[in-house]
Order: sequence, then structure tokens, then C-alpha cells
Amino acid sequence: MDSRDLEYVLTIARTGSFSQAAQQLFISQPALSQYIKRLEKDLNVTLFYRSRSRVELSAAGMFYVKQGESILKAMQELEQTMRHWQQKETRQLSIGVSQFYGKWFLTPYLQDIRQQLPGWQIRIVDGESHNLEIQMLQGKLDFGIFPAPVTHKDITFLPLGDEEILFAFSEENREAMDLLPCALTKGGIDLALYRHFPFVLPREGLKMHKAALKICRQSGFQPQSVYSSENLDTVYSLVNHNYGVGFLPDVLAKNYDPRTNHVRFFHLKSRYNHRAVGLACREGAPLQGLAPKLYQAIKNNREAAKA
Repeated sequence: MDSRDLEYVLTIARTGSFSQAAQQLFISQPALSQYIKRLEKDLNVTLFYRSRSRVELSAAGMFYVKQGESILKAMQELEQTMRHWQQKETRQLSIGVSQFYGKWFLTPYLQDIRQQLPGWQIRIVDGESHNLEIQMLQGKLDFGIFPAPVTHKDITFLPLGDEEILFAFSEENREAMDLLPCALTKGGIDLALYRHFPFVLPREGLKMHKAALKICRQSGFQPQSVYSSENLDTVYSLVNHNYGVGFLPDVLAKNYDPRTNHVRFFHLKSRYNHRAVGLACREGAPLQGLAPKLYQAIKNNREAAKA
């Protein structure tokens, strides 16, 4: 057995699903199923009872999980401690950035971060925020930058600023443009008038997808999704090329290139279209003491930009 055996079994037990566990582990479901079958064969025990509707631990599986949790934690703590010793020698830190935010949120502040942390080598890792949290808990990442909320209680979240989610469509969408005289109000655009339009949405499970659904449901409808994507830059590109209407962060409205942009952005009157973007770190992590410097470097830059 190795740490991967423990991590795979514990993730399946925690999620109660091979498909959800495969997503979190970044492998295919068939590959995960075959891996567990080989492990059960090597151990000569059944760890999981499988049915079409659910996955349940066997008695042996329950014992394996109970013992495995403490073993995996000890292995991760040992790996993290050794990595900390390495960092003392090389002065390296890693920052996980939610997809899209590396380009639009972190990059403008890297110079300020380097000035706050002279001599440190910075490694940037892109990924979905939930998986970045897991990597921080496992000691594989030092910090994360992504939108709220956090899903694990051991992750500390320091808000860096507020992000507004805007409704967007292309100027080439004549039907959408023709509705503007009726749709625009003082409080924001009347989203209900666009309920029958095809929507371009982030992939199901992402925070922006959940926010988009809440915004639409508050306006009394379920959006019809014709395209979905892992990356908000792709959502923007699809909206820009008139494949549908959608929701995008206000940072795009502030930084788009007017020579190639055809997107119009509109404020919404909704309690679900604002969220915090912040700096995250595992409580008690070896480099947690650097969090104030990172936070201040980004915060000062953002405040200077507003002035």
C-alpha cells in the first residue's frame, strides 16, 4: 500500500460516489474503479459494496478508512514538514489560483508580492478552487486566491475585495439589443426579459455556475444552457462571438480590449451577484506567517488603483 491507496479509498468513502471522487482526484471514473478492484484483490478483501444508486463501505472498508485516516494524515504531515525544511533552504512558496483569476487578479500584483517577499521563489498553480483547498489541506500548496465561499473549516479566508457579477451579451445580438429600452431600469437590467435566450454558463459544480443559477431563479426562471466551460475566459469568448448570453465578473468589463470586444455588460439587481475574492491559507500551515505580507501587497495595490 502507498499514500495513493489511502487517498483514493478515503475520497470515495467521503463522497459516497466513484464519479465525484474521480473528479476530485483528477482521474477518470473507470480508472478509479479498476484501481480499487486491484487494491481489493491485493488485500483479498472487499472494501466497497457497489449498487447503481450508491456506494457503501464493507466492514473491512470501515476499518481501513478508520485506520487509514490517521496514517494518511501522518504521511501528509511528514511530507509537509520535509517540504518546509526544503523551503527554508530554497525559500519557495506556492500560490494556487482559481482558473481565470491568475490572469486577471494575481498577475497585476506579482511585482508587489516580490517586493514584499524578496528572495522568495513563487510557484503559481492553476485549478478549481475546491481542489486548491484540498491541496492546501494536504500541504501541497501554501496559499490560494479564489472567490468565496470556502468549503473547509480549516481554511482561513482573508477578503481582498468585492467582485460584482454582471449580465453580458454581444452587441451583435440584435434581439437582445432591441430589448434594452424595456429591460434597463435604475436598479439594473430586468433579467426576466431574457429568460428565453440561450445561456453560456460555467461548468456545473463551479461557484460561478451556482451563482448564475441563483441569479436566474431569483428572476423566476431556469436558464437554458447551450454551452458550458471550465474557464471564464472561454465563457467570455463565446458571449463575445454571440453564441449566447451569460454572466461574467466585473474585472472583464474593466479590462477588455475595445478593439476586439463586442460584449455589453449590465448591472443586476440581485442579492447573489456580489462575492468576495480573497487570500486563503490552511490554519497552522508552515508559511502562514507570510499571509499578512501577501495580503498587504495585493490590498495596497488594489486601493492605489482605486484612488
